[in-house]
Amino acid sequence: MVGHGPTDFDRRIKDVLPPRKGWWNYWYLWRLNFALLASILSQATGGYDGSLLNGLQSLPLWTGYFNHPAGANLGVLNSFAILFAGFLSDMFGCWLVIIGSIVGAASTNFNMFLGCRIIVGAGCGLQQVASASLLSELSHPSQRVEVQTMFAPSYPLGGIVAAWVTYATYAYTTTWSWRLPLVLQAVFAAIQFICLLFCPESPRWLIAKGRRQKAIDILVKHHANGDADSPLVELELAEIDSQIEADSLAKAYSWLEFFKTKGSRRRFYMMLFFPLARQFTGSNLISYFLPLVLNSVGITNSKEQLILNGGVNICAFLFGISAFLYVDYFGRRPVLIIPMALCSASLVVWTILGAMMDHSTNVGLGYGIVAMVFWFQGWIHVFDAAAEPYIQEMSTFALRMKIVVMWQFGQQVVYYISSFANPVAMPELGWRYIILYAVLTAVYALVMYIFFPETKGLSLEECVLVFDGEEGIERMRAAELEFEQMRAAHGVNVAGSLEEKMDVEHVEKSSV
Repeated sequence: MVGHGPTDFDRRIKDVLPPRKGWWNYWYLWRLNFALLASILSQATGGYDGSLLNGLQSLPLWTGYFNHPAGANLGVLNSFAILFAGFLSDMFGCWLVIIGSIVGAASTNFNMFLGCRIIVGAGCGLQQVASASLLSELSHPSQRVEVQTMFAPSYPLGGIVAAWVTYATYAYTTTWSWRLPLVLQAVFAAIQFICLLFCPESPRWLIAKGRRQKAIDILVKHHANGDADSPLVELELAEIDSQIEADSLAKAYSWLEFFKTKGSRRRFYMMLFFPLARQFTGSNLISYFLPLVLNSVGITNSKEQLILNGGVNICAFLFGISAFLYVDYFGRRPVLIIPMALCSASLVVWTILGAMMDHSTNVGLGYGIVAMVFWFQGWIHVFDAAAEPYIQEMSTFALRMKIVVMWQFGQQVVYYISSFANPVAMPELGWRYIILYAVLTAVYALVMYIFFPETKGLSLEECVLVFDGEEGIERMRAAELEFEQMRAAHGVNVAGSLEEKMDVEHVEKSSV
């Protein structure tokens, strides 16, 4: 039964996964994945929001109604709201997005519209912090990487919907041309709320809070299809226990834990790197200010800009969603490094074509830049897809939520800065501004090649040892020994079982 024996370190998750013909043949996996849809769609809500503002900038009735916002006024619509996000949870995020969508649709002046952006930005940020951790800790071990890989591509999925909604309302002759897309922003949040009603809590969180039996029930129901004797559940519990005990022994629930060990310091430096690699690449320029890019290459027709906005999001989604097919086959490093290098190459070509446009009237050069925009946006979303599972894998349980907060809040801070810089620098500098991003993306690829380890084929707890090395193994074994000694001293059964008699038998066998 479900226990905690000394041989647990000698086994790995892949050794106890039951053979299956295909996950779609199993009702319990359908049920679990439907619940996890709430977390996956949190990115879609953010993607809708980003593409929506792109579309609104191409709608004459919106720009005219708000007196043609530009420069810092345009930047503040994207950046100010995002700083409020990052420290609460999913359910509140859904309601904030719904409320913000209604306020936005009812806006009568710029300040009211800015207020709606603050509310929606806060809601999106709250959802994303909670969602990333829940996906990593609740997904079935056989699907964890694939499910996490689908998290980032749901961003352009939301963008596709927003892009074509604004294209559809372009022909409206009333303010509903921009009010209707704002109302429809609440749809993804409403779907999330429904899925959340069926979503259980994280087993790791429950065990950390002393609610072990509830965690066992969830693992048995959602990971083992009701089989209380499942060796998979047994090993998952053993690994969760070991990691939580190790973290408790080191008093790891403090932010200071980042500076106590070599492995944790490495995690801290990597989490300073990731937000820069994601947000300071030129992606925000395309995601939120595509009309500025298109204007710079001579594509000024509003309808054509809306069509290209929809096309860019479709390209990003197809590239990003494809990553789940190969991220576990090739490993994390290649799917992080190669896309970033290809992004750098596309920005170099963009820069060359932009420079040539200064001395030519050839409209083909402008469409060549548009092709590079598509190429860049596709590969940066492959990077996004691979980054999500990697960030979770580099975390210990105690640091996982803190790392997710660093990931989300770090992105938001970098995004805040670039949101003010992009609408000012792009019209002034044009292709010269892209040189900065071309250099940075090349540096990011080099840093990942030199410093980032591979985590392919490992469970979350096994990944901890990749970053902590022998020091991490010693900590886990020390926690294990102290845990058993404490229980023995108090006469506590070490099994933590569902059925006491069978648990005792398991512990006796595992100690032979």
